[in-house]
Amino acid sequence: MQIGHDKSHFSQSSELTMDTTTLAQLGRELSRERTELVATLTTRLREDWDKHCEKLTISDLIKESQGVPPGAIRCLGERLEKVDAALCAMDLEIYGLCADCESEIPLDDLMEDAAEQRCPQCRASNYYHHDPATRRTTAGARKTV
Repeated sequence: MQIGHDKSHFSQSSELTMDTTTLAQLGRELSRERTELVATLTTRLREDWDKHCEKLTISDLIKESQGVPPGAIRCLGERLEKVDAALCAMDLEIYGLCADCESEIPLDDLMEDAAEQRCPQCRASNYYHHDPATRRTTAGARKTV
């Protein structure tokens, strides 16, 4: 990946690089998904919880989704937060860098999920692991270096 980033963050052995076309494609995917998530979340909060969110900012919409019991609406809010963070990273020209260690996130991972925020090593050793079945956070063992 070599799009407007400080090249000291990137490994020299990376075979896959992100060109401007790929970056633009991922940006369009994320923007489209954010638009769909905002519309769906606004509708669901209105229909399921009688909350009128049509004029809320994205940050406020995410907060509203966190204020309901665990379920589909909260999951939509979490995804919106992740997608919005990825778009902000693009604006700041740090997209593709791990949020924890700042190393390069493999292009294959970003192609699979354009909103991915962590490299494989940090995802594997993250102190908190989310159990998708229960959506509960459990403490995990932190990897020491």
